[in-house]
Amino acid sequence: MKELSILAFKRIIRQAGARASDEAARELARLVEEMAREIAELSKTLAEHAGRQTVKEKDVQVAVKEWKAR
Repeated sequence: MKELSILAFKRIIRQAGARASDEAARELARLVEEMAREIAELSKTLAEHAGRQTVKEKDVQVAVKEWKAR
């Protein structure tokens, strides 16, 4: 965990037009990181299924579609 900067998420919340508490920024970072890990895992599975070790852009795009459909 803690791969993503809390300050970056405070900035994102401010760009959306709101003030952000540290707790809100931490929670947003936690959720985004969790989503990214799930999508990365799906992407890896797709690459392996295609006989590759390298995840390609298309793997990520398909993984996002699958993730959204859940």
